[in-house]
Amino acid sequence: MKSKCFSAALFLHLLLNSFILSQTLPDTIDKQPIQYRRGIALQEGYISYDEYYSGKDMLEEKRRQFPLQSTDVWTELNPKVPRVDYLGIHFINKDTGWAAGDLGAMIKTTNGGSSWTVSQTNTTALILKVRSYNGVVVIASGYNGMILRSTDGGETFTQVSSGVTGDLWGLQMLNDTLGFACGLNQTLLKTTDAGLTWQPVSAGLNAHYWAIDFLNEQYGMIACGGGKILKTTDGGNTWTEHQAGDANDLYAIDIIDSLHIVAAGLNGKNVYSSNGGINWVQNNRLQHDELNSIKFINADTGYTIGTYGGDSWGIRKTTNRGVTWFSPPSANLSEWELELLPGGIGYSVGSTLWINKTTGGYDNWEGLFLNAQFVDVFFTDELTGYAADGRWTGGPLYKTTDGGITWFGLPNFPSNAFTGSLRCVIFTDSLTGFGGGMPARIVKTTDAGNSWYVVNRTGLTDTIGLINRFFFINPTTGWAVTTRGGILKTTDAGENWFAQLNAGANVIFQSIHFVDSLYGWTAGGRPYKTTDGGDSWVQQTNTTIWNSDDVYFQDINTGWFGKYSSINNSLFKTTDSGINWDPILEVTGARKFYFFPDPIHWFIIGFSRYYITNNFGNSWLEFTEEVPTGLVSFSAPNDKLGYFVGNLGLILRYDDTTYVPVELTSFAANVNGNNIILNWSTASELNNKGFEIERSTNKTEWEIIDFIEGNGTTTEISNYTFTDNLYENNSQKLFYRLKQIDFDGTFEYSNILEVEVGTPSEFFLSQNYPNPFNPETKIDYRISEETFVNISLYDVTGRKIKELFNEKKQPGYYTIKLKGGELSSGIYFYRLTTTSGYTAVKKLTIIK
Repeated sequence: MKSKCFSAALFLHLLLNSFILSQTLPDTIDKQPIQYRRGIALQEGYISYDEYYSGKDMLEEKRRQFPLQSTDVWTELNPKVPRVDYLGIHFINKDTGWAAGDLGAMIKTTNGGSSWTVSQTNTTALILKVRSYNGVVVIASGYNGMILRSTDGGETFTQVSSGVTGDLWGLQMLNDTLGFACGLNQTLLKTTDAGLTWQPVSAGLNAHYWAIDFLNEQYGMIACGGGKILKTTDGGNTWTEHQAGDANDLYAIDIIDSLHIVAAGLNGKNVYSSNGGINWVQNNRLQHDELNSIKFINADTGYTIGTYGGDSWGIRKTTNRGVTWFSPPSANLSEWELELLPGGIGYSVGSTLWINKTTGGYDNWEGLFLNAQFVDVFFTDELTGYAADGRWTGGPLYKTTDGGITWFGLPNFPSNAFTGSLRCVIFTDSLTGFGGGMPARIVKTTDAGNSWYVVNRTGLTDTIGLINRFFFINPTTGWAVTTRGGILKTTDAGENWFAQLNAGANVIFQSIHFVDSLYGWTAGGRPYKTTDGGDSWVQQTNTTIWNSDDVYFQDINTGWFGKYSSINNSLFKTTDSGINWDPILEVTGARKFYFFPDPIHWFIIGFSRYYITNNFGNSWLEFTEEVPTGLVSFSAPNDKLGYFVGNLGLILRYDDTTYVPVELTSFAANVNGNNIILNWSTASELNNKGFEIERSTNKTEWEIIDFIEGNGTTTEISNYTFTDNLYENNSQKLFYRLKQIDFDGTFEYSNILEVEVGTPSEFFLSQNYPNPFNPETKIDYRISEETFVNISLYDVTGRKIKELFNEKKQPGYYTIKLKGGELSSGIYFYRLTTTSGYTAVKKLTIIK
């Protein structure tokens, strides 16, 4: 069994971080590291790979972690590869290679890691190794004797029979057809037909065979359990056994040349031979629980990686055959496999999407993927956004200026201001922003993140916790809450913060919200309420709501709490200022609330479940699309666009096709004798209660003359008409406007129409209504003197289709109807001509 072990020092760091994140994030971060089997006992506090996935739908797990295919609503911007642990990596040259890992993940690059494609493996099993000799045939091995084979350069794989059930940890292809694989329970396999079939080979030793390396087709070695080395000089026909140091298992081996061999394994063990593996020198142990890969570039200089231990992680280097080891200048986290290529180029892989590369000498490593543990995000406009990395290392804060496509760490962000996680970020305008974290510190920028400084904080009795959430009611007045009972307020745009409440270290404030400058609530533990801007806070001991994660109040009476629960009622609503709370049964697992600029429109992020409302929380829609789990925060720069962030660098763009505000596309008036006919159209509607029709004689004093119901929410074109019947036909001017009202009472006015009543003073031809139309439309016109009137219809070539009207008319207002039943779909023109010399042309469209 393979264990992914940690030292006590690092484990305490991770426990602290895990506790903080468990109080603030959805349950998407594993609180117990997974152990990959090597055959040793599990340590307390860890969960085995098999236990972790026991009873789970593996296809669902794969869907959760693999890159999202764009749905036009959801678009994955990062990382665009499976967010899993990678255990195997192999390159056939500096540009072309593969990385393999959990849930059947296999990714390929042909440009040195600049971009990757996801290969089709048709499995959800853990892949441990991947190898190729010629770049065309690619072989992979993994759990339960799995062997995968590709004949198209690793784009697609099919499973072939291995005849064994033990996990295959070692793999090597020696030429186009010859290869070996090894694994648990003295498993050794050989192929002579490029991996199409595999035959068992007996090497004699009853142990686990962890790694295999051949110098050429004849000379090879296997690193085994019990500290044993198996050696062959005849292509695997016969094997000799050698003890390499103590009895700790050896997990990695590298044949430097025919005389010099190095191996490494359990408890930081590393051994060296200078006589072809007959005798071995055991060097001082590294502070690693396991060394999983070891590679030397010459007889003296080499590198190794392994699972964490002590304060030692990442890549280690030796220049004296392993007698001493040290960290190269830049050694990113990676613990599973090293690949060192000629010319100073190398790659390494590890847990939590660590895929690293070095160029120019193997000593300076950089991550190829942004795999930050995002905990918060804020966009100031459609292109500019900031995302907080919540790992215990304390940052950094990332920024994008191209709508989330690329991100860069802010070089001047003061990570050293935080001894633990960065938790939250908020901006009050395009330049002014704040970051909060441990130990209850707040940093501020006034230049869009180019520079930051720690602001003043007074009166907080407990400063161990972290700043958990910000809320600003305006650019100068805001609040912040801590994980250890603190409420802070600023009244000078965040330069100075003073404590309003010290509720005690056992009170974890998760969120805070104010309706106005006076009325506010907290979430977390038993909620607190203020009606005087926070000068006094009263714990709501009479409420059934406690252990909540978020709070939002629409007004002083109507509010919601998100309550920590993945199975029970988790969203509660009050309409009496918090005296009574009713569960919203359609929502399960509610935790955090996030809002679009239009407050009618908001999100809930919960336990791997996501909900949206378009009517101020009166009803909810759960997303059922192929949305990956792990989303933890959301920010929307406008009402139709938002960005989600989550664990392992997950960034999604959300294009909201459900938000369809009332879009008034036309509003016109026509006079027909004593009747004023108002016509208007909407392209879409969102929560449209309807339209009040208002009339005025002076554009100052308005009279409501009727109400027309709207169509609620629709993406279809809607046409409306209203006739104002005037009892007296006096020559005068009238003015009309529409007041469009939403169900929540918000409203918006249309433009104002001016209508001349009485004998027309001029000729006029109106636009047909509706337009486009099917099957019928109306055409209004005005005649200011007695004259012959002709109205005819033409096609786009100018050919006359039909005559609609031709006779003498007295001055007045007129309407004719055009039926399109005998006409084809398309664009037409209608023309009005009079013997008095007036001519006008309009365009109409028929849609069938």
